[in-house]
Amino acid sequence: MIKSVKHSMPVNIVVANGLEAKALVKMLELERNHASAEFVEYSNPSKLRLLVSGIGKEAVAAAVTYLGEQQVSDDGEIRAWLNIGIAGHRDAPLGSAWLGNKITDQSSGASAYPPQLIEGFEVGSVVTVDEPENSYPLDSAYEMEASAFYAEATKYSTAELVQIFKVISDNLENPISGIDIRSVPSLIAAQAPQLLILIERMSAIAQQHNSNQRLPSYFSEVCSEIHLTVNQKLQFRRLCQRYKASGLEEELGRADLKASDARALIQQLAERIDRISEA
Repeated sequence: MIKSVKHSMPVNIVVANGLEAKALVKMLELERNHASAEFVEYSNPSKLRLLVSGIGKEAVAAAVTYLGEQQVSDDGEIRAWLNIGIAGHRDAPLGSAWLGNKITDQSSGASAYPPQLIEGFEVGSVVTVDEPENSYPLDSAYEMEASAFYAEATKYSTAELVQIFKVISDNLENPISGIDIRSVPSLIAAQAPQLLILIERMSAIAQQHNSNQRLPSYFSEVCSEIHLTVNQKLQFRRLCQRYKASGLEEELGRADLKASDARALIQQLAERIDRISEA
């Protein structure tokens, strides 16, 4: 069971079905959130979120989009994303588990490589299929959501903060047709020590990233006084982050706002940081 925490844990967890969620709800001390009519959703006071997407690529992509669009904010803060679920492998022991360091979509052949910043975890390849796999031709975990989850979640976060954790539930000696679905929660629960460490570390990385990338208060002040188009706001955000990274936040407040002209303001800020950088 996760220790009660008062600090924010900006982590979204997506699972395909309620059996995978069952052990996590207890492990992470989550409560059902009835705000969504589309998905089964859980959360806790530390802002940890768990969503049950349904099985398959289309379902998980919709779930990620649902959460991601809810959480988009002008301050630019992001969350970590974790897909947890069962998978099959030709000879890996039942109950073994790893983080996906290569995610391949079988139907398209496209692969992605989630950066591995967290040490101490087994890693391996994951193949996403459209139909349950019975022969496991590659030395990979076979499942039905990872490639879509990764593709969609990286639209809302950085690649190192999007991870896939798969627990082996079937293999050639124990085929998928013989799975006792009642065993799924216990397979997930057995990974509690690893999962709790993983979630804590992903949370810490997300918080450090947000601290480093947090926009100066000047950003919100200007947005409340001057109308910016979507593109102008993106340009302005990047400039504010550039000033902050250069230790020049105080210079932002010296820009002339009298004209209330977004284009002129952005040009002024860009020219100023360029001059300072070249000096």
